[in-house]
Amino acid sequence: MLRNRTARLSAALVVGGLSLTTSVAAAQGTSGMGMRGGMMGMLHDSTTMAQMALIHELVVNHDRITRSVTNLPDGIRTVTESDDSLMVRRLREHVTSMNKRVGAGDDPGLPIESAALRAIYRGKDKIRTVTELTAKGVVVVQTSTDSAVVAALQEHAAEVTDLVQRGMIAMHERMMKNGGMMHGGMANARPDTAAASHASHAGHASGSADTAFAGVQQRGKKAMGVDQYTSTHKFDALPDGGRIELQRDVDDTAGVAQIRAHLNEIAKAFKSGDFSTPAFVHMQQVPGTSVMAAKRGAISYTYRDLPRGGELRIVTKDPEALNAIREFMAFQRKDHRAGGMDHRKPPG
Repeated sequence: MLRNRTARLSAALVVGGLSLTTSVAAAQGTSGMGMRGGMMGMLHDSTTMAQMALIHELVVNHDRITRSVTNLPDGIRTVTESDDSLMVRRLREHVTSMNKRVGAGDDPGLPIESAALRAIYRGKDKIRTVTELTAKGVVVVQTSTDSAVVAALQEHAAEVTDLVQRGMIAMHERMMKNGGMMHGGMANARPDTAAASHASHAGHASGSADTAFAGVQQRGKKAMGVDQYTSTHKFDALPDGGRIELQRDVDDTAGVAQIRAHLNEIAKAFKSGDFSTPAFVHMQQVPGTSVMAAKRGAISYTYRDLPRGGELRIVTKDPEALNAIREFMAFQRKDHRAGGMDHRKPPG
């Protein structure tokens, strides 16, 4: 679920991997934004999680970023910049961290890696990278004497440019093209184990100390902007679609505003067929979303304020879309360990 950009935590990601798509990272990480794995890629450690969060933030704010690529006889020259000072810092952070990983050959195995990117990793010792900071971002020149590596650099540069231009939509398309699933299992994730110690209560996600659930809670906080253990989620399957409710458990003016902004953002994203944020939170393509994306013209999304948050109603008359919405709600209830009902039969 997308979070309001202006309120986004500096760590908010996605790389969705989402199983989503070609994410930003990479050997081309040196070029400002490299596509390395899916935003929803596999989390192996806290460093990878932080990089994924940074990638997601850049992708969501793609319209604040400009990028130009020049194909050289022996490589590429990329210029990635922004008029937003925060995005400038994020671009530079991304370049620094990804240069280190690529130089060390430390591929975390994130999903949705393109063939070009894999070729770059294999040919890392044949690549020369020169990085120059500008007032608004970074310039990267990558060259090689190996013609196959040069071709991979140029192909990957084009992939990254598409991501900068189209953001989450491009990521979602990549996810669908690659099957939408992450490499490995969620159990390999290493989220903040402290989060797992929170007590559970009715309608809340349980705080049991299993790392997969703690990871969902941690990523949910990054994506939605509020603590998942002190907020209540409900996912209702209804005769005409579904209902998502998210409210704070305590009086929290800022948190309530963030929830409302988040739900409005995901309403817009879902309407466009972009389900990259739930994919990030759950580290996989969420059941039902491929049909919901394909049938987006037959589904309506309506937001409404609630006392401590808001709700999003999802309505359709299309039988296939209706089944997909119910599948989506059932998965969300289970994975979030959340409240909600399955009202499939019309009343009376």
